[in-house]
Amino acid sequence: MEKAQLYHQLLHHEEQLRSLWGCEGLEQFVSLMAEFLHWPELDFQQLLVFLREQNQQPLQPDLELFSRCWFPYAYKRAGQQLLWIPAFQKPEQPFLEDDLVIWRQSLLAQLIRPVTSLQPLLSQLQSLPVVQPELLIFHWSRCGSTLVSGCLMLEPELKVLSESMLISDVLQDPELSAYQALCLDLLVRLQGRFRHQEQQLVIKCNAWDLQHWRLWIAVFPQSKLLGLVRQPEAILASHQRVSGRHMVRQQPELWSGIQQGLSLLEYRVEVVRRMADFMLQLQQEKPVLVLDYRQLVQTTAAELATLLGISLDQQQAQHWQKRRTMDAKARQTVFVATTQNPATQFTSEQQQLIRLRLENSYELLSGQGLA
Repeated sequence: MEKAQLYHQLLHHEEQLRSLWGCEGLEQFVSLMAEFLHWPELDFQQLLVFLREQNQQPLQPDLELFSRCWFPYAYKRAGQQLLWIPAFQKPEQPFLEDDLVIWRQSLLAQLIRPVTSLQPLLSQLQSLPVVQPELLIFHWSRCGSTLVSGCLMLEPELKVLSESMLISDVLQDPELSAYQALCLDLLVRLQGRFRHQEQQLVIKCNAWDLQHWRLWIAVFPQSKLLGLVRQPEAILASHQRVSGRHMVRQQPELWSGIQQGLSLLEYRVEVVRRMADFMLQLQQEKPVLVLDYRQLVQTTAAELATLLGISLDQQQAQHWQKRRTMDAKARQTVFVATTQNPATQFTSEQQQLIRLRLENSYELLSGQGLA
């Protein structure tokens, strides 16, 4: 059998891939590759040349078998390609991007980097296990969503996808607009697949995914919905300190139709206004548990779990409560709330602008609980 065929088989062979994933040194990795490729004289330089060639060629996988061991992690709009990484660890970091940094450290991830074209995979959608998220989390950002998802990650039966950039990037590609529903279903099945004894999936969307709320509830009509909001001045003040991706103009733009020539604050106000409008629209269509940040931080761990439909024993409640005391985005650090009044970061004219455009929508959403 040719080496390329053996390599294709290797990418679908869980036992061999786990052996490579567990390698601690190059010598062991090369030795195993020589065995798996039936290439006894293989050395490191030959392996590099071979893998460089294979990594550049789009793979045509048996998707059900392949995705048991591989996780799609990024989208290249040029060529509409998915990039893959070994799927032998469960996501557990505050953001999925943080998990990917850790997963890339294995020799397997560094040396074997499969690439597939996206659209041909759609024909294999039905071969994959159905994945229906138990909970979808929509938020305005800086609203405590990472605190919520971090607590949920403590439960071994739950798999939490926290802000998948892959899904967001695919949904932003206008050339895939005719296939959006199929793409979303496919990517959730691939990223959300239960590989580590999980039983339920939770997805925390990116803030700008709110603009696709109709698509999400159409593809996953049975999912429970959680919406997180916060006083607009506090959100905008947080982005004054460290700006989120969706709060600055980009190319291609994350938000369509926002007029040109706005100041940075005006642009950010318009972004929050849009997120508020989208959440209000969602609330009119489906039952949504809407929590304001102030409500979220004032609830106990047990109360939060009850709101989310989860029963905790005493030990679990203690673990949740401990995690709530830590910085959601840097879990080794005790959380210290900012003592600065958000309003002091804006002039009186800016405060008036913020309140005029956002206060009504915020009041409609905040404090309503289950709609």
